[in-house]
Amino acid sequence: MPQADFTPIYARIQRFIRDEIASGRLTEGARAPSEPELAARFGTTRATVARALQQLVFEGVIVRRSGSGTFVAPLPISAPIDLTRVRSFEEQITAKGATVEYETLDFVRRKASASEVETLHLDPGGHVHALDRLRLVSGKKMSIECRIIPDELGSRMTPHMLETKSIHRILDEDFGLRVLRVEGRIRAGLARGSMADRLGVKRGAALIIRDYVLFSADRRPLVSGESFYRDDFHIDYVVQQSRTD
Repeated sequence: MPQADFTPIYARIQRFIRDEIASGRLTEGARAPSEPELAARFGTTRATVARALQQLVFEGVIVRRSGSGTFVAPLPISAPIDLTRVRSFEEQITAKGATVEYETLDFVRRKASASEVETLHLDPGGHVHALDRLRLVSGKKMSIECRIIPDELGSRMTPHMLETKSIHRILDEDFGLRVLRVEGRIRAGLARGSMADRLGVKRGAALIIRDYVLFSADRRPLVSGESFYRDDFHIDYVVQQSRTD
């Protein structure tokens, strides 16, 4: 005789959806069963179904589109914050089995602004190369990096380097300058104008923005800039208190 299942119905609905996704029967972007279908399947009310689905929406498992239905959410792209080791976005993503490709949008030489002179320790009147580059993760537009590179380094960067390597790898492998320190901040913003168009999101969509300066071992600032990420990019972190505190 089968053992009775005392799991609440809303939790069984969530388990069913998760199992369908894990098995591959529901794939990324696929339409999930509707509220009436799930209510009939589990012999419950639409209110119970709605409660179950709302939690899955909150967790990012599914997305609900007004007038269209419920769909399996895209798999999140995540790069954890590691305070003990400098790792590029590309290193973190490829370690999870994803691929990263680049599309150079702009790469121009211009006079450095006053703030860029200060940040990169340049001579007054110095020049920089401004790089705007689209990063595609497993074929999906995910991020635009806007880098400010001192002229002495930018003038040596080739189209092939920019099409195939992260800035960290270029600095390390091609110039012998290993990045050993990153100073930055994370903030929220909105996709406006060409930024939205280039990332393939609606204007006004939420973005995650990382501002940073990359430093060499001797604390020399190498590159500054900011990266703009779609809102389905996640930043994971762990905080652990010392046992002595």
